[in-house]
Amino acid sequence: MSDQLERLTAAMSGRYRIEREVGAGGMATVYLANDLKHDRKVALKVLRPEMAAALGPDRFPREISIVAKFQHPHILPLHDSGEIGGFLYYVMPFVEGESLRARIDREGALPINDATRILKQVVDALAYAHARGIVHRDIKPDNVMLSGRHAVVTDFGVAKAVSASGGEKLTTMGMAVGTPHYMAPEQATADENVDHRADIYAIGVLAYEMLTGKAPFTGKTAQAVLSAQVLQQPPPIEELRTGVPAPVVNAIMQCLEKDPDDRWQTAEAMLHDLESAVTTPTGGVTPADTHPVQPLPRRTRGARRWWIPSVAAAVIVVGGVGAWLVATGDGGDGGIDRIAVLPIEDISGQDDVFVLGMQDALTNSLAQLDVVTVVPRSAVLPYRDVPTRDIARELDLDAVVEATVFRAGDVMRITVQFVDPNTAQHLWSEMYEQDVRDVLSAQNEVVTQIAEAIVEILSQPESTALAGEGG
Repeated sequence: MSDQLERLTAAMSGRYRIEREVGAGGMATVYLANDLKHDRKVALKVLRPEMAAALGPDRFPREISIVAKFQHPHILPLHDSGEIGGFLYYVMPFVEGESLRARIDREGALPINDATRILKQVVDALAYAHARGIVHRDIKPDNVMLSGRHAVVTDFGVAKAVSASGGEKLTTMGMAVGTPHYMAPEQATADENVDHRADIYAIGVLAYEMLTGKAPFTGKTAQAVLSAQVLQQPPPIEELRTGVPAPVVNAIMQCLEKDPDDRWQTAEAMLHDLESAVTTPTGGVTPADTHPVQPLPRRTRGARRWWIPSVAAAVIVVGGVGAWLVATGDGGDGGIDRIAVLPIEDISGQDDVFVLGMQDALTNSLAQLDVVTVVPRSAVLPYRDVPTRDIARELDLDAVVEATVFRAGDVMRITVQFVDPNTAQHLWSEMYEQDVRDVLSAQNEVVTQIAEAIVEILSQPESTALAGEGG
């Protein structure tokens, strides 16, 4: 046992029992450990000593604790973080599975359906984090864990915490935040204005690698790779792999644009485009004159069991294979008929009154339209810190409205999502930027637009599109 591991084991005694080292990266060494209090396996990640020395013991845990509030099916949560015995550490669940890096190294290019599914799940995680003002900064296959059919993104906020708490010191010491093969050109050139679009670039590199088995930019040294990120264009995916649907190729190549203004401007917009591209096993796409929508779980009121289509359901095959519509026949009593507007999150911490007023106004606006039953705000408020799925179970909800607000001066960014709480599927989402010098006018305008959009979703015919692989 090394001296460092011996000291770490002693420092963690009584809290975590370290079993073995499972990996090491540019920022941290990862250990499989047992959480003694809760008797569970965890991934204990300890920052490299030189990095810990540069950051200091105070600000890093404070910055990383932001991620502890995240609740998303494709983001690995943070259990614990802190400083002990001179070590800076953070703790996450231990995922039974493998990293996306391990799978790519073993298989090379992944099956198109698998790659597309993983891509959607990672983009969904980015959309959630970006809406809350958090940029990952180190998206790569090593930071995506695969468990069954599910992908979860790890280390969200870690690079942000490192950068915020000691970025200048690290640069002086010659340590960079990020991985050269996945760094956007603005990261490679140390641009001070790196934002969420760097994550979108990295997701393009990751997706390109999943589909081709190769990184789009390579070099013998880290500097050569960074230079390629800035100066070279990636080989077209079609030259390396046939059969990838054109909408998927186009979405990935748009991520890899050198100028951030030419990329997807939000992960949410990219996700919407990917979900609209219903692929077939042969790599074709659903004809443009069809309009499939994503599946909604249906439940009978009270019994809360999954809805089963009646025998009278009509099945319409689209394009021969791969996609079909299932329209409910008479007797189907499922659908969305009870919703709630959840407490709105004030990310910047400046607008408590605004978010309470907006939740109340949106609840009243939706209730007055008399399309569905809207749970009153007073019934929702006791559940402020309860997971969404538990709120839905307690209040018998079919869908929820979630929102965040972030103010910068007189401009407020309002991000709204209409979500199925049982699957975490986004039924609709939008982002608004409002001048809030006239706060009531701004609030009324946004509430009206949100209510109209949600009513339009609820008024659509009850049909379900299912992606299939049979012929």
